[in-house]
Amino acid sequence: MLLIPFTLIFGQVVLQALAADIGQASSFNITPEVAQRYNCSETCQEAIQTGNEGDIGIFGTNFDFDFYETAANFTGSKPGDILKIQPVIPTNITVPAGVAVYKIQYTSADIDGSPMPVTGFVAFPFARTQQPFNLIAYAHGTSGVFRGCAPSTSPSLFDYQSWSPLLIAGYAVVATDYAGLGNNYTAHKYVASAANANDTYWSVVAARTAFPDILSHDWASIGHSQGGGAVWKLSEHKLVQDSASGYLGGVAVAPVTKIYDALVAIDSLRNVTQTGGDDHDFLALGVIPSAVLGIKATFPDYDAPAISAKLKNRIDLAKVGQLCDNAISGLTVDLRLDALSNRTAASDTRLKEFQELNAPAQGDRASKPLLLVLGEDDTIVSEESGAASFEETCAYGNPVHMSIYPGLDHSAVLTAATPEWLAFFQDRFAGKALGEGCSNETKIPFDLEHAQRPLDSY
Repeated sequence: MLLIPFTLIFGQVVLQALAADIGQASSFNITPEVAQRYNCSETCQEAIQTGNEGDIGIFGTNFDFDFYETAANFTGSKPGDILKIQPVIPTNITVPAGVAVYKIQYTSADIDGSPMPVTGFVAFPFARTQQPFNLIAYAHGTSGVFRGCAPSTSPSLFDYQSWSPLLIAGYAVVATDYAGLGNNYTAHKYVASAANANDTYWSVVAARTAFPDILSHDWASIGHSQGGGAVWKLSEHKLVQDSASGYLGGVAVAPVTKIYDALVAIDSLRNVTQTGGDDHDFLALGVIPSAVLGIKATFPDYDAPAISAKLKNRIDLAKVGQLCDNAISGLTVDLRLDALSNRTAASDTRLKEFQELNAPAQGDRASKPLLLVLGEDDTIVSEESGAASFEETCAYGNPVHMSIYPGLDHSAVLTAATPEWLAFFQDRFAGKALGEGCSNETKIPFDLEHAQRPLDSY
């Protein structure tokens, strides 16, 4: 792709693409012959086809390979440096009216501190203000584990009534793709909350570098699912404890916290099978393929001992097809407990090490408030697991408020809680104190019977 200086905006050279290497980077068709070689049944093949159709609808087939290629100036860069910036042509995206979007590539830091190129986007409301735009860092939920599953390549920017309410409320948003999505300098460390938190933090520094004096010094964060875990881990990050960081607090919605504990809990599904159960009871199995690949990105020698050989074959098929979330989650659709081996996750020492390296609520102190939002009927990240982490972090003296929403599943709770988390941000930027220590409440629905309560599925 040929990039030439487009204009100087806020002191930064913005690049405009004249010609681009554009094409499909994910969600490739899997033929029956190939599928059969990977133990993928007809039901499995149907799930991939349906999932691919959904994922292509989300991420499209216009992946800009040149933009996502590692920038030449990455070598010698430091975390927070801006490497590339490019305005997004409005007709190429479906975002709320008036929103302006820039794709960025910046330098972040891996778990061990080594520099990593990461992509993402910065979005602005339509009207200029006399003061800098208040800035929110958004950490997205599960989109996939391969490069073509990056939110910034999606025509909707992977908005599922997630980050767009912030723009409508007048905030500027910086949204990381996370390392390994978009740019493929490294494999994506899915649910590695320490790495994902780093990407979220350094996206803020990079956005300020790209748009000096346009974005506020003070900032806050919100994340859902995978991103909820990142935001919770961010709240414990040493770099945000000092008031000089400008960090005001965060919102973790349906967060993935302790993956080892969660997979150990999946063993309880063996009892569900004995009593029948339905497909929705086994929905949590759909995250296993992505989790295995995320752990292998951290520990290349990881062999997933609690996972069956059949599912391991299908995970290899996901690599062939570069499957995004809808399709890769469908790999377990017909397996139920055949997804698991005879060994339990409790004996998986690598998995436990991964959790110890990444999970929040393990004793690190946090000085800024965290709003924890849980759906009581969450089938992906159970309300019980979130509440357990809440109790643990409160025992360490961290300030957390937990709100539980009855009757809501994993995605629905993000939308239903929008008034609460927007009010949380308004109060933080207004300088209002949340109160010390921990608190919790269960929301009272206005009309639970008639409320829209969509279930998650794959």
